[in-house]
Amino acid sequence: MKYSIEIGKIVEGALKHDQVKVLNYTRQLIAKLEEDKEERAVNKFTKLLTMQQESTLSAMGTTNNNNIPVDAESRTTLADVIYPNENNIEVVLSQSNLDKLNSFILSYKNSDTLNSLGLGGSNTLLLYGPPGCGKTKCAYLIAKELKLPLIVARLDSLISSYLGTTAKNIRTLFEFVQKTPCVLFLDEFDAIAKARDDSNELGELKRVVNSLLQNVDAMSSDSLLLAATNHENLLDSAVWRRFNYKLEIELPDIEAIYKMISLFTNNNSIFTHKDKREMATSFVGLSGADIEEIVKKAMRNSVIYGYALSKTSIYDELFIFMKILPQNCKDEREIQRKKAKFLRNRDDKVFSYAVIANILGISKTSVSKLIVEEEVV
Repeated sequence: MKYSIEIGKIVEGALKHDQVKVLNYTRQLIAKLEEDKEERAVNKFTKLLTMQQESTLSAMGTTNNNNIPVDAESRTTLADVIYPNENNIEVVLSQSNLDKLNSFILSYKNSDTLNSLGLGGSNTLLLYGPPGCGKTKCAYLIAKELKLPLIVARLDSLISSYLGTTAKNIRTLFEFVQKTPCVLFLDEFDAIAKARDDSNELGELKRVVNSLLQNVDAMSSDSLLLAATNHENLLDSAVWRRFNYKLEIELPDIEAIYKMISLFTNNNSIFTHKDKREMATSFVGLSGADIEEIVKKAMRNSVIYGYALSKTSIYDELFIFMKILPQNCKDEREIQRKKAKFLRNRDDKVFSYAVIANILGISKTSVSKLIVEEEVV
């Protein structure tokens, strides 16, 4: 049945006398009806809402006046909210990662059809992989594609030093997100989901995992839960099983890196297609965050020191980042030799002697001599 998620939540809220949930999901239903141009239904539900007192809680995404739950002791909010109109994230992923992410998004978008066939949709996704590869940005992308607010849990508020408070905060946060259409995102997930057989962990943290499991189990199938970790091997096996989708966000491939260079340099016209292909080859093995740091640093330096941005300045930042230059080395030839060999070892087909010569600003003959030289011991 179409709109089954919203109708189910409205009925659930009505049966529990939860006016907040009823109002929020009614607004979500109206938004979907508007997209489908169901004007009569839109007018009917809008009229019903108008009859309610203006003091009732507005739907997330239409206003920013939501009562985010707080930690009882510190009074700090348990989450930050990124509304659809504030979510302008741009994410570059490998085609493989993008396909898997789209599969999850499509599953949720087609949950009405899946539910009608008794198949059920997927509403939990665990993102894991090396740091800086875009796991957090993926959560933003999912919320953006679904046009839903993103509720980002604040671990500094969620985790408390008081006995039992962390578990209570988790329950409070889960109860809050089930009252309104949104995506709950738990970053650095291993902080609250570590394996309970870890002898180094205190009993309190093991109770936190039990509380987390209970709340995930009690969560409605219509609610969306995303989590991300750099240390999937630390997660409790029971927590791992609770996620319908598990997606490893890997280091970007060369095609994704090429797009990142365009994105981070604002499609600067000084770089040709060939320039960007070469740079992408040299960046293979780095995370998206590393690549952004290198490119942005080169761009900042060009502004600060008043010189034109060039591919050479970006390569210079790469050499520094990769720590290939001898410390306190004053020998210019030794420095050039290190740079030449580094590029050549990246891909000798891409980094020919002529290409390396152009990057380093020396002759092709000089590059040839540098490449065959033995390292100075």
